Amino acid sequence: MQANIIKDIQLLSNPILDYFFIVITLLGSSGFYFLLLPIFYWCIDKRFGLKLGLMLISSIYVNTVIKEVTMIARPIGYPGIRSIFTQSAGGYSFPSGHAQGSATLWGTIMVHYKNKTINIIGITLVLLISLSRLYLGVHWPMDIVGGILIALLIVFVGELTDSIIIEGKIDIPFRYKILLSLLIPIILIILFPYKDNFEYMGIMSGVLLGYFIDQKYFGFTVENILTNHFIKLIIGIVIFFSLQTGLKLIFPYTNIFNMIRYGASGLWLSLGAPWVFYKLKLCSKTIN
Repeated sequence: MQANIIKDIQLLSNPILDYFFIVITLLGSSGFYFLLLPIFYWCIDKRFGLKLGLMLISSIYVNTVIKEVTMIARPIGYPGIRSIFTQSAGGYSFPSGHAQGSATLWGTIMVHYKNKTINIIGITLVLLISLSRLYLGVHWPMDIVGGILIALLIVFVGELTDSIIIEGKIDIPFRYKILLSLLIPIILIILFPYKDNFEYMGIMSGVLLGYFIDQKYFGFTVENILTNHFIKLIIGIVIFFSLQTGLKLIFPYTNIFNMIRYGASGLWLSLGAPWVFYKLKLCSKTIN
């Protein structure tokens, strides 16, 4: 039945739709998230940018664990199913990382802003990204449904946790924040030491360390000057990807060094970049 659903969707296949759904599926990739998250963190709302990033990283972690535990094969190579752009389909099939990631991202944004237009955009993108995975022949329908349901659960738990922290006015001493920023990702890696988890727990640790250090000693601000935002994004994103590429050339390609590389990139996002922006007079700080 699942194969028939994919085959029915692929009856519409043509070169124009091929390119359209390849572009759409890229909107659910980690590369797109690395472009979008800094916009929130550097230009819109620093705390919400952090929350959005943590929700997404948590979703990726859960997705990786479930894939490695269930080990369900993708429909690639299944008789009668045409699979294209398979470079976007690494690892196992269930649940769909694109469906789960996009639903986590846009679900969190929709809950935060409670805006009709944003809701329409978010729901449309989640559905299109999910449909693209079926059209491209790289996921089963159950992968899509499972990914979206898991994302909804993650958004619910994340929002509940955030409301408890805010309403309870929980204030953890700085030294414990630093310790937890290192300890929690390491524990999560020990529990499930899969390759992707080393990378994303590394970036989680780096982002949290940078955020708490900034909160304690600098308090870099987000200012509403459009030209400054544009300059920040160009500088910040170029250096972020340069760090990723440069450290890959320097460090051995092992799980531990990948974690360090991603940790350094996360530290740049939350502390290094805002410090550079401050020095270039693209933002200010509240703590002297």
